[in-house]
Amino acid sequence: MRVIKGFLKIIGILVLVAGLGTLYVLNRGGAFRKIEPHFAGTCESLPLDASAEDMTVDRERGFVYLSYLDRQSLVKGDGTNVQGTIMRLDLNRQPLAIEDALLDKPAHLRTHGLSLYVDPAGKRSLFVINHPVNRGTEPELVEVFDEVEPGRFRHRETFASPLFNSPNDMVAVGPRQFYVANDKALKGGLAAGLQQLGIGASPLTYFDGSEARVVADDIASGGGINVSADGGTLYVSETAGQRLRVLERNPADGSVTEKARIGLPTSPDNVDVAADGSLWVTGHANTVKLIQHFINGSPAPTQVLRVVPGAGGAATVDEIYLNAGDQISAGSVGVTYGKKLLIGSITARQVLVCEMS
Repeated sequence: MRVIKGFLKIIGILVLVAGLGTLYVLNRGGAFRKIEPHFAGTCESLPLDASAEDMTVDRERGFVYLSYLDRQSLVKGDGTNVQGTIMRLDLNRQPLAIEDALLDKPAHLRTHGLSLYVDPAGKRSLFVINHPVNRGTEPELVEVFDEVEPGRFRHRETFASPLFNSPNDMVAVGPRQFYVANDKALKGGLAAGLQQLGIGASPLTYFDGSEARVVADDIASGGGINVSADGGTLYVSETAGQRLRVLERNPADGSVTEKARIGLPTSPDNVDVAADGSLWVTGHANTVKLIQHFINGSPAPTQVLRVVPGAGGAATVDEIYLNAGDQISAGSVGVTYGKKLLIGSITARQVLVCEMS
């Protein structure tokens, strides 16, 4: 009888621990957060035929490039043959109109993370992640397009590596050099096993123009990445870690050294480096709502933060935009151009064009 009582006590403790663990995860993911929408400005919706999960800005020319793909159909499972592209908005023109930025493209193109590289002579190249149909079994690719006339690009090159194991975003730092933020651990080993329990980390990969190598192996699910204007600092959003990793970059060999970890009140996604050097991080304020959104299409909150890193790992974090998903659901990227804030989404077939007061 004593053994049975002891066994039941152990079961009770395990149930309690599991329950507390679940509550912790739900609370950390924002499940109990009250969404109080706010934004100091006005927003209008620009309807699209697909979603813009990522965007990048050519501030010198006033162009915004969109990673354009009908992800809503892919989420619903009825988009086997869906193909994407890179589209362009010219912010100097009114009304805004979406245009194809590519003069040619690979036969298969499912776009995700996007990056614009401008070399010292002003030559521009667009880099974009290209997912295969069968993710996990077919190679993940990075496609490169070179500008041949303002805002129009031709395909130049395709890169592949097993170290692009689950690419979510990327940033170009040279004509053939770039970093890839993966959102899952490499297959096999302890790290992959731990990540299944929500504990592990994913690799940050650097491609030096010839080969790829892991330069950081402890990223808590890389959701976004960008680089400072001088090329010396990388910013990696850690979606599972709810923080922004700040890394000093060695341009000679691509190696990185950690400078800071900035905690954020969200599960961060893409990062825009504004003209003044501030970081605009779009995040998921309620990951439970995000999961429900993928399952049944219900609205998921969109949140945009402005982050200004300080000395010694300190930072100023201001919440610029928050909405329960009525204006735009499952927002994943916010980019700035002057007083404009453009917000894109994982699945919503629109871009929210906002004017900040």
